[in-house]
Amino acid sequence: MRLRPATADDADRLADIVMAATKAQGRWPDNTPEQDEQWRAGFAEWSRNPEPDSFLSVILLDDEVVGRLRVVRRESALHLAGIQLLPSVQGRGIGTAIIRDLQGAAARDGVPLLIGVEKDNPRARRLYERLGCVVESESDDEYLLRWTPKG
Repeated sequence: MRLRPATADDADRLADIVMAATKAQGRWPDNTPEQDEQWRAGFAEWSRNPEPDSFLSVILLDDEVVGRLRVVRRESALHLAGIQLLPSVQGRGIGTAIIRDLQGAAARDGVPLLIGVEKDNPRARRLYERLGCVVESESDDEYLLRWTPKG
């Protein structure tokens, strides 16, 4: 597994990955095909123009695009703002390896790793908690988890 910076050419593929992962989790709304396409187009456009301090990466496995990773770096924290993997590669340790790499980066920078996880995604929350993250706060839709480096 390796990461590379996403380019504008990756935007449509990354939108497809987000949709496939969310649908496989049973978390995708019951949309019409037209609504799905509108969402896909909007997400792809947003991916072409990420926010400042936001780093969008493509996750590759044997040179095949299998996922999307968005990280926001600030002075006070490293924030995992989104990770999605194709259903066919989930459960192989890719997400765990990425989280551990982010924990290493946070430890080197001496900042916490923050992770937002939607409340309807208990599988992701279990992964983050297994890796030492704890719930710091919550909103109506999301938990904010924190991992703090030791020392």
